[in-house]
Order: sequence, then structure tokens, then C-alpha cells
Amino acid sequence: MKLSSVIGISLLAGSCLAASRVYDDPAPGRANGYAVTVDGARAVVSDVRNSAMPVNIRWPGHQRDLDQTEIGGLVRFEFDGTAQVEVTAPRDFREVKIRPYSKGVKPVAKGRTVAFELTRPGAYSVEFDGIHSNLLVLADAPAEYKIEKSTPNTLYYGPGAHEAGLIELKSGQTLYIHEDAVVFGRVFARDADNIRILGRGILDGSHIKAEILPIDPKLAEEQRRKGFAITNYKRYDAIRLEYCDDVLIDGITVRDSPLYNIRPIACRRLAIRNVKLCGNWRYNSDGIDMHNCENVRISDCFIRTFDDCICVKGFDYRMDEREMLHDGYLHDVFTNAVIERCTVWCDWGKSLEIGAETRAHEIGDITFRDCDVIRCDGAVCDIQNCDYADIHDITFEDIRIEQDSPVYRHAYAEKASAFDPTPVKNAAAPAFAASIRVIPEYSKNDTRRGRNRDVSLRDIHVTGPVCPRITLSGYDTDHRTTGVTVHGIYWNGREVSQKVEKRQQVGPFATSARFK
Repeated sequence: MKLSSVIGISLLAGSCLAASRVYDDPAPGRANGYAVTVDGARAVVSDVRNSAMPVNIRWPGHQRDLDQTEIGGLVRFEFDGTAQVEVTAPRDFREVKIRPYSKGVKPVAKGRTVAFELTRPGAYSVEFDGIHSNLLVLADAPAEYKIEKSTPNTLYYGPGAHEAGLIELKSGQTLYIHEDAVVFGRVFARDADNIRILGRGILDGSHIKAEILPIDPKLAEEQRRKGFAITNYKRYDAIRLEYCDDVLIDGITVRDSPLYNIRPIACRRLAIRNVKLCGNWRYNSDGIDMHNCENVRISDCFIRTFDDCICVKGFDYRMDEREMLHDGYLHDVFTNAVIERCTVWCDWGKSLEIGAETRAHEIGDITFRDCDVIRCDGAVCDIQNCDYADIHDITFEDIRIEQDSPVYRHAYAEKASAFDPTPVKNAAAPAFAASIRVIPEYSKNDTRRGRNRDVSLRDIHVTGPVCPRITLSGYDTDHRTTGVTVHGIYWNGREVSQKVEKRQQVGPFATSARFK
């Protein structure tokens, strides 16, 4: 089914007509139960599998059981101006919320149907009586580029489903996924410059299989005892880029990644725009994790993961440090990154993070700004320095954190039966945490430790029942977290910086934050 541009009328009284185009999905599934129209046209609602509970264990050689997951809905479309959206829920409900709250979308309910108007592109979570089995609405502005099948140096995937397997990009190539296409596969590039991944279609990792690796049983038991990831399987990232310069990823949706969604390693001049990451229920399905990159811009993305959402990291702990020297260039720093206007939902792990891997001479000039965190698990804004990096000049600015959903106890186990469905009272993750520590698996240098310095927190807004807090810690007197300055922490609309200062949890060898 392919739906062209239409003009329709919504249930919202007095609203204007608007043009839109809904996208097709040749492999949508039918379990989510939602019915959606956009400007009067029936939209395709795809299934998207999400984590249903915080049950995790370091990769033990098998994947999570499906009884730890649930099916939500996913609808995608393009609009210009305004879009009138109507959603019919699969069940009766008492309450509906549309996140992020900062977008100010006001739903009007009548029976099982909810109508609302969108005036800005972006990602919206429509939630009926809580967070479970939500509907994810991905609303695009018209693309600023046009790619044809005949465009030179283009790997073009048109409408329909494609079993692509491994897609390897070479210098100067563009991968294009049409908005009505689903490509089952993964992308890899090494030493490929001036490459692009474009389109509004879906890259789906669900058909990528892990490889069984031989392992000595004694080694496997030792890894299990230490809490390490057991190295008896090899899994693949949905998009992995190594030593690539001048890269653009724009518009695509990545669904059901086998491991990390997007992993750039030692890349320079990297831009990731309007990318949507969803359906990440598998172990360690991080969002955008970058290692020793330079000059990075990430903007207007939606990321829901079952591990960290956006991470600035040093060299990967599984790579030999000698690989930092590549083709005559030493990739031993991570510098100059801006992450802005992103919406993130973290089911397990950290939302906006530096670390935990920090094998780099320095990690500096990193800015997270104007982002919405609509669900969080661990610390929202986080620095974990687990190796020797000098982490400095870090800014978290205009971060909006929604902590008004139930919090549940983590279960470090394999089975869903370990999950306790009783919400934890008066619990919330720290708004900011910074630490210098040793994690045996990640910390590859036994003698060198790093430091954290010159960190600015500005206009951190928290919605929820618990006053926000920050936590700081160091390793010893020479390796500390210093120079943290706070310019306004707000709780449910009121500034509470002084209250946060009094409740601040300061670990050993830390320096207290300065409140301005």
C-alpha cells in the first residue's frame, strides 16, 4: 500500500487544512492495535518492539526473552505547516499524555479517539494510562534533498522490503532508503570519506544474526564471575563507521538494532540529523556511541534505547590502543561536539553521557543543549571517567527532564520472573553525575587515571515528584571532579538551586559545585 499526499479534516474544531504524506511500511506487523489518520488519510501503523521492564544481564550468550518486551505502535509521515492527527487506541483509557511536554501538544479525547494538532516536526510519544505500549509519532518536515535512482554513486533502495544483509560503503557513495522502504541489514564503512546515508525509510536490524564463537568454558565462567560480557557471541552494530571523514546521516529510522545503533570510531566532521532510533529491546542496544571523533554535530534526533542513548567515548575497550594511529593520524582525542534538539527515552543506562570508556588524551569542548529526556533510567547528564582522559569544558544547557513516570527496581537476571512490578517510592535518577572510577572491564590502563574539570550546568528543568540532585566523586587527591558550575536547576517550574546544593551528594575527593 502506497499512500500519496492528501488533504483532510480533523476532529479539532476550527483547525486549518494542511497537506501531508504518510509513509508506507511493507513489513509493518499488526499487533499494536492502533488506528491513525493524518489530515484525514489512514496511516500505516507499524509494530515496534520495546523493552517492557528493566531486566538486564551482561551478554550471556543468548538474547533477551520476548516476555521482557512489548509491542508499541510507530507511525511516520511528512507534513508542511500543520498536521491534524487522530489516534484510536486499542483499549479504553482514563488519561492520555503526549511527550515531550515542551512541545505543548494538547490532545482532545472522545471515546477511544484522541485528536491533536502538530505545528512542528519532531518525535512525539502518545501514551495511554502510562508508558507501556505507547504510540511513537515521527513527523518529518519535507526533505531538503532529492535523490533519484540514477543519482551517481548511489546505493538506492526504493519502495518495498529489501534483504540487503551487509551494505558496505566506499568513499564518495550515498546510501539512500526511500520513505516507503524497509531495508533489512546493516551498514559498515572503513576508510571511506565523503559518504552519506539519506532518506526517510527504515534500516531494520532484526534479521542480522549473531555469530557463535568458540570459547574455553573456564574463560566463560571467569567472565561471568567478574560480571564481564561473555565473549561467546559476536554481534553487529546497525551502522558502524571506522576512520571515516566527512560523513552525513540524515532522516532515516533505525529499528531493532542487534547492538549499538550508530557507532562512529575515529571519524572526523560527522553530522547526524533527524535520525530516529527505536525498537531497541536487545541487550546493549545503545543509540549513538562515538569513540575518539572530532567535529561532530548531532541534531533533531529521536532515540529510545535499552542502554545508553548518546555517548561521547574514548577508544573502545575491545580495540587495541595501537589502532589509534591510523594512516598516519593519531586519533587520541575527542573534541568539538554539539548535541542539540534531541528527544531521548532511556530504558536502561544513561541518557546523555561522556564515558564510561575514556581512553583518550583529552575529551573536551562537548555541548549538550536544548534536549528533552522523556524517560530516564540512570543519571541523565553523566560523566564516567574510567580511564585516563582529561575531560574538560563540558556544557549541559537547557535540558528538560521528565521524571513523572513510575520507577522500578533493576533486575540483574535473565528471566522476567526476576522483575518486581512494584514502583519504588520517591526514587529518581540524578540530574547530573560525574565520577572518576575503575571499572575492570572498561578501564584498560592500570596506573593512569583521568580528571573531570570545567563543567557547566545551565537551565536544567526537572518535572517530577522528587527534587533533582547531583553527585560528584573523584578517585584520589590528584584525580578529581572540579570546576562544576550550576546556573539554575528548576523543579516543576521553580528554581531550587539552593535546595539542590544542600542535598548534593559529594563522594570522596570531589569538589563541590559552585551555584551561581
